[in-house]
Amino acid sequence: MFRSNKIKHIFSTILAAALLFSFEASAAVTGITTPYAKLPQDTNIDEYVVDVNSANGTTRSYHVFSQGASTLSEKSYVAIHGCAVSALTTILTAHSPKYADYTPTMTYQTLEKKVFGLKKWRANYSKRPAKQMPVSLYGITRILSYCGIRSKYVRNFKDAKAVKEIENHLRKGKPVIIEVNNHRQTNGRISRKYDKKWATTKHTMALLGMTNTGNVIVADSATRLWSGTNQRIKYTKMSSLVHYMVPTKSKSRSLYYTSIKANGGYILVY
Repeated sequence: MFRSNKIKHIFSTILAAALLFSFEASAAVTGITTPYAKLPQDTNIDEYVVDVNSANGTTRSYHVFSQGASTLSEKSYVAIHGCAVSALTTILTAHSPKYADYTPTMTYQTLEKKVFGLKKWRANYSKRPAKQMPVSLYGITRILSYCGIRSKYVRNFKDAKAVKEIENHLRKGKPVIIEVNNHRQTNGRISRKYDKKWATTKHTMALLGMTNTGNVIVADSATRLWSGTNQRIKYTKMSSLVHYMVPTKSKSRSLYYTSIKANGGYILVY
């Protein structure tokens, strides 16, 4: 009788451990998502604040900015070249209380100058507006580091691996910043045909998380007619979006954008 009870106890322990492992494995696959039903469907405004589920059961409030905001001149730097600084500021507002109220204009006029130094900052902004360049992905990592936010710049990638890495990162409740092109690509081979779904020329956006329906939550400073009322926040499959991203083998340390071949890739933000 004692032996029988002992065997039952061992079996119960093994079964419980198996169920626990199964639950943890399932949770690891599912990860952190934000219910699509709780996310906005009408964000065609100058600035939208969206709450996205993050690590440890918390949420992050991201401010997403429009480059076509009514408060901006059509000839302003943010309106013309401000996609990258808008994406960066979106991340800063949610990851550092110090910058929670920052705008893209404040970021490029104050923070860029402080981090890059006056000489390099002036070298970009002393040019006529058409020749001023957006902050590069490398430049963004420099600013994130200064603000105490860890990041990893992934320059070169294959599509399938990038989709997996980015989705896994988002499912940990951590955002990603990407560069997209006006041509589709497959594993670095760029089509000659124009496809301006996500970029008229080149464009930088922030990915804030995943929905429970498997879509990526995209913070976008640009307005696209195809997206209807979903403007500051858009939704798409990562497997589709990756074909607008461009890998690069370059190790450019330019603080400002020079070319898609030098400044492509994506940033994992921690």
